[in-house]
Amino acid sequence: MKLDRYEQRKKRVNIIITIVVGFLMVASIFAYVIFDTGQSNNELSYNKFTFQTVNNGYRTKINGAYYDFTYYPSELERINISNDIAGKLMNAQGIIFVFDPNETIDNLQYSDYVRLDLSKQLTTPVIFGITEPSNTYTSMMVLGCTNATAQYPFILLNISSSSTFEQDSKYPDCIIMNAKLKEIIALKDRLVYRMLGVMTN
Repeated sequence: MKLDRYEQRKKRVNIIITIVVGFLMVASIFAYVIFDTGQSNNELSYNKFTFQTVNNGYRTKINGAYYDFTYYPSELERINISNDIAGKLMNAQGIIFVFDPNETIDNLQYSDYVRLDLSKQLTTPVIFGITEPSNTYTSMMVLGCTNATAQYPFILLNISSSSTFEQDSKYPDCIIMNAKLKEIIALKDRLVYRMLGVMTN
């Protein structure tokens, strides 16, 4: 009789242990999945900066302020910004962003988005100009690379299938930004990342 009770108690203990161990295993797997999903979907890290995914791209905190970008930094490593170009823009008193007002509507939409974003994201003042007279952009001055100076270098948007930054061969204070359509945003993000120290080269 005593033996039967001992066996029943032993079985109950074994069942309880099995349930507890099973619960702990399931709980640990669940916790891992939640943690891992949160890390991979919501937080990324690049050069000591933490990024969160948002509806239109990525958000990070720089010098106490939040910035939104369309592209993650590693996506833009393909675009080169020379130290000379970066130095000219980072040491400028102001930057003049110049574009052709007679471009296609699609390219102008991206251009308008980028130039307004630059004025919000950069601490350096950004002034806008156009390469030709326009009935649409009547408040802007007509400017060209001949007007660029070391204190006020130009970023001249050139609609092109290549995605590059280069200095004008004759006027080195005039930076040519070659891109079209959504790639205009990619070059803008690349430039801001460099100027704010997220990307160091």
